[in-house]
Amino acid sequence: MGQIFRIQEIDRDDELGVVKKGISSYDGAFSFESPIVSQRVNKYDPDSQKVKVNEVVRHIDDEVVSSIATRGTKPFSYAVGYEWLPDRFNLTIFNLKYSSVPDEETTKIIAHALHSSSQYAIMLPAVKTSLLQEKKVGRKTPVLSKKKIESYTAMMKLFMDEIEVFGNRKEIIGTIPLVPFGFVRPIIDLYLSRKIRAFAIDANYKDIMGNIGDFTLILSRINSQIPLDETLIFACNAGIPHFEQNESVSDDFLSVFAYVDVLGCTFKPRGGTGEPRAKVFSRDKYAYNLFRYPEVSRQFGKPMNYISLRNYNRAEQLKETLKVRNLLGVEKMKKYLQTKSAVDQTLVRRLESVAQSVRVW
Repeated sequence: MGQIFRIQEIDRDDELGVVKKGISSYDGAFSFESPIVSQRVNKYDPDSQKVKVNEVVRHIDDEVVSSIATRGTKPFSYAVGYEWLPDRFNLTIFNLKYSSVPDEETTKIIAHALHSSSQYAIMLPAVKTSLLQEKKVGRKTPVLSKKKIESYTAMMKLFMDEIEVFGNRKEIIGTIPLVPFGFVRPIIDLYLSRKIRAFAIDANYKDIMGNIGDFTLILSRINSQIPLDETLIFACNAGIPHFEQNESVSDDFLSVFAYVDVLGCTFKPRGGTGEPRAKVFSRDKYAYNLFRYPEVSRQFGKPMNYISLRNYNRAEQLKETLKVRNLLGVEKMKKYLQTKSAVDQTLVRRLESVAQSVRVW
């Protein structure tokens, strides 16, 4: 596998799992410091100059694959590359819309498209939870299946094998679904056997703090083979707790205190009915204040929708990660967290437990 990333620890907190790292390409094409949040912006957006990690997302289904197969990968990869920002870490993300593992030919077409559409790093595709589940007699809802996990793992192996055909020189990011450790361990071990040192943990709308045991076991398994201070940990599609009346703790953002280097965006569509709540991130609380969109528009003095509010939240979180990085080595992160009104002692203890379970020194 290619190794593009230069990863160097700069500072760390000795009570919580927050580590400041310098991450760059060996040729100096991009560099940033963690922890940080990624963003999705148009290259003509004036705020694009502040972006260090730029996500470019493509949803992949049979129609897209058919288009690639008939028109070739070049038009597809050109359209993806058009969204890259200069001198940034551009991360192309494929979200597979399949409910079962695609056949070998389809998988190879996707692999070729992913390789040609990725700049410095190739993040293995994210999948729907249903691809890992099967229906059981007597159960109303599908359940995780070892057989399905085996098929998923074989698919990821095929992706990597096909990418290696190119004489790959790009960093591979192994995607890990946030599921119980007994199911996910074979996936992690596959990546570790390929000497992968960058990982994307796909929470699939799960609340990471509410599933901290599963999350910690994933980190521990990685750390048993390669120290976390030598890795890049990317987390995406992180959920938040069930909404309270007026606010909800920003459990997704709190993952940057649990060894997450880059907190990624939510790129999977979410089901549900009814009008969605508007979530406004508060740096003072570490919570999302909850409103209806007309209320948010009045508050901001301009029309706000999901995308404009998402961009606002990510900009605020980007500012907050900068503050956290600047405080590392100066102030205890536990003390700093305790100034946030939405962060109670239970959350602090959970974050401490991650640091105690996954020591990287």
